[in-house]
Parts: sequence; C-alpha cells; structure tokens
Amino acid sequence: MRVDLQAAAPGPSIGSLCSGYGGLDLGVQTVLGGTIAWHAEVDPGPARILSRHWPGVPNLGDIRAVNWADVPEVCVLTAGFPCQRRLGRRPSRRTG
Repeated sequence: MRVDLQAAAPGPSIGSLCSGYGGLDLGVQTVLGGTIAWHAEVDPGPARILSRHWPGVPNLGDIRAVNWADVPEVCVLTAGFPCQRRLGRRPSRRTG
C-alpha cells in the first residue's frame, strides 16, 4: 500500500536541502504535518526515490546553482549533511 505523502495535510510548507532519500523530510512531515514544497538533491539515486515518494514535488538540484529569489518560501527548512565524497573533501576509501 502506498501512502500519499502530499495529500492535503494541514500544517507548514517544508523545504528540504541536501535531501538524500527524504528520511528527515518524512520524519518532520509526520510530526508537523504539512507538505513538502521542494527538495534539493543532486545524487541521481536519492533523487529517484524522492520523485517516487513525493511525485510532483520539484527537485531544485544543486543548491549552489539555485536562484533562491524564484523558490517558494517555506515555513520549515530541513537539511541533511552534503556528501563529503562528492564535494571532494574526503578520500573515496577510509584509512585506518
């Protein structure tokens, strides 16, 4: 059974930065209600998961390239930690 995460839920509008697969968004939405207004995720795998679970919610992509003046304002902003390997700040393999 699939749950419609965007059903007209009363509560705040939610924006999500560095969304990953949307786990934090789902938790916030479960507690506060409301709807996800937009995601910002660059990784194709998690972006596919987001589009499946939140169909119709735009993915803004790379937060460095977004014109924030054009983005709808939200009441709640969630943010995950950006993947350090994608940013080139960590080696691809752990040492020690």
